[in-house]
Amino acid sequence: MKLLFIRHGEPDYEKDCLTENGRVQAQLLARRLESEEKIKAVYISPMGRAAETAQAYLKGKNIPSKICDWMHEFDAKVSDPDWAEPVPVWDLYPKNWTENENCFDRKAFADDDPIKQSEVPSRFEAVRKGLDEVLAANGLIREGEVYIKTDDADTTLAFFCHFGTTCVMIAHLLNISPIIALQGFSAEPTAIATLCTDDRFGDRVNFRIHGFGDIHHLGKITGSGVNYK
Repeated sequence: MKLLFIRHGEPDYEKDCLTENGRVQAQLLARRLESEEKIKAVYISPMGRAAETAQAYLKGKNIPSKICDWMHEFDAKVSDPDWAEPVPVWDLYPKNWTENENCFDRKAFADDDPIKQSEVPSRFEAVRKGLDEVLAANGLIREGEVYIKTDDADTTLAFFCHFGTTCVMIAHLLNISPIIALQGFSAEPTAIATLCTDDRFGDRVNFRIHGFGDIHHLGKITGSGVNYK
């Protein structure tokens, strides 16, 4: 199975939609997906900027799609002693999480203050549950730390969402702390993260990252920005 986690195009956050530049990015993304991927189903964040990006690809296609509330931007905020106000969980000061061993543990991260006092644990659980339900419906059942294949379909699923949500989904699939992914990864608008199951060992599989932050559909990066060719 192949999973494509796709960040929305350049956003107008105030209006929760794409900018004009973001619409160009979404069209270039759509062209790439049409030429390179055979997507079986699409799952979409309920937020406008992700939905607009998805629609650029879905227009004129008979591909099943579903809005998933659990794919909403992972915008839970956390108190950090070096910020005056709570900040998104990906904006923690390095010294305030790298020196905390719990932040590196996929289970213990949720028990540590101030994470425990935030919405991060409950939001992570919602994403974990939602993603596993999608995978189960497509032939992969979570059992402990691995997935059990219930069919041999060569399936590609696309998730149009956000940077934070992508980080949390990847953390769950790789059995690592989401704090590591949220603090250590970076993705530009319309960036694609690709994960595939390692199918070499029978029906018990794990996921491997085959790419992250891929924006080659946008053209070459120049000193003045992106050259959209």
